[in-house]
Amino acid sequence: MNPRLNRRDFLLTSSALIATTALIGCESAPSPSPAPTPKPATPSAATTPTPVPIAGSAFPLIADTASRLDVAKAKSLRTQGVKTVFRYYSHLPPSLPGKDLQPEEAKIIFGEGLSIGSVFQHYNNCFRTFENNWGKEDAEQALRMAEAAGQPEGSAIYFGVDADWPYSAMRDPIIKYFEDVKRAFEGANIAVGIYSNGCICNAVREKGLAQYFWLSGSTGHSGTQAFYNTGNWTLFQNALDIAPSPVGYAIDTNLANPATQGYFGQWFDKGARLASHIAADVQSAFSSRAFLRANTEIVQDLNPGAASLVTVRKDQNVRRLETSGDKVKVVTQEGGARAGARAITGWVPAASLAPLDRFPDNTSNYGLCGAPTAVSDTAKYQNCDRATSRLR
Repeated sequence: MNPRLNRRDFLLTSSALIATTALIGCESAPSPSPAPTPKPATPSAATTPTPVPIAGSAFPLIADTASRLDVAKAKSLRTQGVKTVFRYYSHLPPSLPGKDLQPEEAKIIFGEGLSIGSVFQHYNNCFRTFENNWGKEDAEQALRMAEAAGQPEGSAIYFGVDADWPYSAMRDPIIKYFEDVKRAFEGANIAVGIYSNGCICNAVREKGLAQYFWLSGSTGHSGTQAFYNTGNWTLFQNALDIAPSPVGYAIDTNLANPATQGYFGQWFDKGARLASHIAADVQSAFSSRAFLRANTEIVQDLNPGAASLVTVRKDQNVRRLETSGDKVKVVTQEGGARAGARAITGWVPAASLAPLDRFPDNTSNYGLCGAPTAVSDTAKYQNCDRATSRLR
């Protein structure tokens, strides 16, 4: 004890030290941390399946056009993926400028590695062609042009019946026309084909007057869906009068029935069957298209509430591009503008698509085909306005 401190001072000093120590202890002790506030659970974001490309969703292998092909036009078809182009035989002058295949054009087409499909049309959307019994004249002219172009034996020439004429009064003259065509082709070793609706294709097939059957793209015409659903068709015109930007001019596109195994009468300068398409490519092109089961809205993307782009009518066909879960990306009109309407690319429910094997919900009814109905001159001659009084 410091001798200078008395008992009272000592006690005061000791008390101060104790108090100070207590204060220091309070300051140095850690303050209790508040309990952490639990974070709300993050909901798992909905994941969109990665889109998967559909094999065979390229441009169709077959086109037809009324345009005369130069090197640039033929090349544009080839680079787009076309393998065969249908061109026309006709009387001269043709019903439309350029709708007549000339030997020089055939050489250009072959030079680009394309094969040719032959179809005869000369005002074949005017009924006078059939009621005037011009089958023999048309067949002989088709064979003359085929010879000039170098068309080989074993190939085919299709003949157009380019209107909806289902009644017996109109069907029967058409049957007579094909009887005359077949007779004129005897010995030529070139097959007869027909381009028309299902009613007329079926009637000609039942009579054994053609071997190849090309269904026009007018799917509302009499018997077309019914004949399609039999599987007896050869070609189906799946897009009409489109102008894909890489092609640059108007064409129609066509799909071959996989049952053809890639041959439908087309030809090269080196022969007919050598122009066959690879059967797997034909099947792939066919399988990547689909019919719509009902009127269907195409939307812009896969997001909920995606903008509506267009509603496409039931029974139209679209090209399938890729899938994502239960959605399919499609393109209309094979990607080409038509009559000012652009092609639409977007998404539809997979359930809205039907395989191209048959038109959905169709009963294979030929409707008015063969009906004994009186036909007006308006019905028969409505497409004859551009024709002269003597078409041949």
